[in-house]
Amino acid sequence: MNISVVIPTYNRKKNLVALLNNLSNSTHPVSEVIIVDAGTERLTNIDYPRLNIQHLSSIPSVCVQRNIGIRAARSEWIFLCDDDIEVPYDYLQKINTYIQQHPEAGAISGLVLQQENGEWTATYPVYSSKQLIIRYIFGLSIWGEIRCVSKNLFIKRIKRYYARKGNHIARSGWPVITDFSGENFTVPVFGLGASVIRKDWLEHSPYDETLDKYGIGDNYGVSIGFPGTGIHILNNAFVYHHQERVNRLVQPLQYYRRVLALDYFIRTKKELQNVIRLSFIWSLFGNILVFLSSGNWLMVDAGKKAFFRILFRKNPYAEAAACNKTIIEPKL
Repeated sequence: MNISVVIPTYNRKKNLVALLNNLSNSTHPVSEVIIVDAGTERLTNIDYPRLNIQHLSSIPSVCVQRNIGIRAARSEWIFLCDDDIEVPYDYLQKINTYIQQHPEAGAISGLVLQQENGEWTATYPVYSSKQLIIRYIFGLSIWGEIRCVSKNLFIKRIKRYYARKGNHIARSGWPVITDFSGENFTVPVFGLGASVIRKDWLEHSPYDETLDKYGIGDNYGVSIGFPGTGIHILNNAFVYHHQERVNRLVQPLQYYRRVLALDYFIRTKKELQNVIRLSFIWSLFGNILVFLSSGNWLMVDAGKKAFFRILFRKNPYAEAAACNKTIIEPKL
């Protein structure tokens, strides 16, 4: 199976060098590596003779950069690769084996591990009954197994509800991923920074270039447009996401733009026509209460501003898209 690697990058040479070293050692060879660079430094085949590197230039915009790389790719399959991930040597081999056994799969990823409290994890389980009730009442996102133990009938009812629904998009629009069981599982949306995807799927559902240059929320809009069986996640494959701080937004601004992006997709994507706008707004109110209870005033401020912009339909992404403007940078 031929795979083209698409890597958007911007002034992260150290991370890029480490990633190319990983790809050089992959047991499943890649056909080409397309680096779409918004910076000034260049790495070539001279630096990595085992890799067929194509180096393209772009303006700073993760969405624009990925679309450029996808259009330039010559393979049927594309490995979308964030520049700050660490890829084990057998990662692509495991995905290739899965694709051969599951021809219906068009988007495949391993687990994406991130450091939380000094440990690498791919999920964020719900241990607290109080937290579970809040997420259920406000229709908030869950990205982990429900592990709270309680004899309370209401808690048992909530757990049965989530078990019955499986991995899905809530009526509020947020992803709810609670079933990570088995050798693999499927999800409707996922972070695509370490995914192997059919090129024609990505051409059918490209990255939205209205979003900010960091691409906050971009993978949601792409994932939701995929046809077929959703995104297949392998439990026996994983990458490490190092969350490089260079060119990364602070958390309140990330949240603000992610919420605006979700509202924008709810308003424009036909795949989200079953999402209820009032449920989405209600969930944003719930998030504000969560931020208040934790005493995180910066997040409270970001939550309030997002809430009122969306409530009164003043989303800068939607306004810009109506005028065919691109790379909008909403400010707090």
